[in-house]
Amino acid sequence: MALLKCKQCGNEVRDKATSCVKCGAPVVKRQTDAGKMLGSLGVLIVGTLITWGCVSDNSAKNGIDAANQAQLCSKDDLQCLGDKGIVVAGIYCKDPIERLATHTVKWTGGTYEMKFSRFRWTDEPGGLITYIGDKAEFQNDVGAYTPIIYQCDLASDGKTVLAVSATAGRLPP
Repeated sequence: MALLKCKQCGNEVRDKATSCVKCGAPVVKRQTDAGKMLGSLGVLIVGTLITWGCVSDNSAKNGIDAANQAQLCSKDDLQCLGDKGIVVAGIYCKDPIERLATHTVKWTGGTYEMKFSRFRWTDEPGGLITYIGDKAEFQNDVGAYTPIIYQCDLASDGKTVLAVSATAGRLPP
């Protein structure tokens, strides 16, 4: 049981009481950190649901299904498919590229910077795209870091890494 001070008379009042026993003023309870966090979380959830509802409603009105936006690219449109897959390639290809290094890997790009800057067809009829980047350095046997150009072949499902490779150097601007 915690004691609170009455805002009117300063008398100590139990935290379970609804009013002060001395002056009858209502007890103002302090909101705990957990209560503040739950309130903030509730506001965040409600805001997210409202935003999601608006986006879903607008997408439905415009004839766009958010879950199938990747299908808006034609199968032979490299630019569209590459732009849609470049972020996912950075996620799925990162670990296989790091496994190519004998020692440590240092990513030189910023936290929110994409790992790949270019892409090309590996197999156009099959929808296979090779993503290419140079924002990593591999550590050598003496501890120095060497800039690396790395490539990752991603299957048409956008999740399956088929092959990765790395060579010393930087991509031309």
